[in-house]
Amino acid sequence: MKLSSMLLGLMLTAGVAQARDVTHALGTTDVPDAPQRIVVLEFSFIDALAALEIVPVGIADDGQRDRVQPVWSERIGDGWTSVGTRKTPSLEIIASLQPDLIIADKSRHAAVYETLGQIAPTIVYDSLTGDYGDMLEVADKIGAAIGRAEEMDAFLEGHIARMDAARAVVADLTRQVQAEQVEAQFGVINANGLWLHSPQSYVGSLLASFDFAPVMSPSGTDDYGDLYQKTTLEQLSELDPQVFILGKSGDGRTLDQDWSAESLWQDIDAVADDNLFDVSSNLWSRGRGMLTAEEIADDLRDIANGLK
Repeated sequence: MKLSSMLLGLMLTAGVAQARDVTHALGTTDVPDAPQRIVVLEFSFIDALAALEIVPVGIADDGQRDRVQPVWSERIGDGWTSVGTRKTPSLEIIASLQPDLIIADKSRHAAVYETLGQIAPTIVYDSLTGDYGDMLEVADKIGAAIGRAEEMDAFLEGHIARMDAARAVVADLTRQVQAEQVEAQFGVINANGLWLHSPQSYVGSLLASFDFAPVMSPSGTDDYGDLYQKTTLEQLSELDPQVFILGKSGDGRTLDQDWSAESLWQDIDAVADDNLFDVSSNLWSRGRGMLTAEEIADDLRDIANGLK
């Protein structure tokens, strides 16, 4: 891939002192002892930095600053620069920020990894296809990579305790409704389709950690299309979830409104029993972090309290 002369010039001025070898998904990288100018190319990496109140200089926010969750903004403010979309971030903007570390995603950025590495030391982890447990491991690795291992360990310990407390509350509420394990399914819906998140996805694994039974069969692979499956009303009707959680952006009409008069929709257990819940698709499907998991846990308490 050829870089513009502007980008090459910026790279030459963005030298950093190297301090430690960090092994990651695409190799080993020399990383500064205490990087100060970090660019992150996935939302879960914002979460890891925000947990330690570290402000990135650049964020791939898909060109929509409101996709950066309030729980992160409370900790990092809004002084960061957008570097474009997560899928195709702007290399020129990244270089202009003169970062001393870039954190990239294994699935999205493998093709530009070497180019990113010419701009600044780059470490790569699995955000897009990782589950909840993977996210905890990645946060721990990021803490170690930037020289903040002890602080990250302390945050992780507190996070696990807070999540365990939330699980106890949710378990008590669900037992009041049904003695057996409750089935729950999450999907993102808009005007163009419904995408169900498999048990091996981030949200699927998070629901399992709250002892909700899966509705879908395990995907078997971590391919994006298997983890996040576009689903028709007929296929949804066959799955027939007891609890159905729909991620919506809040903008415009969604497909469930078009389905509302269909008997297949009305006969789904979750719909018939009024166990259909709307949540933020940005929070549930894009956040994939610790802070956002705690926000999702708050939603799950509300959902469990509203079960019928």
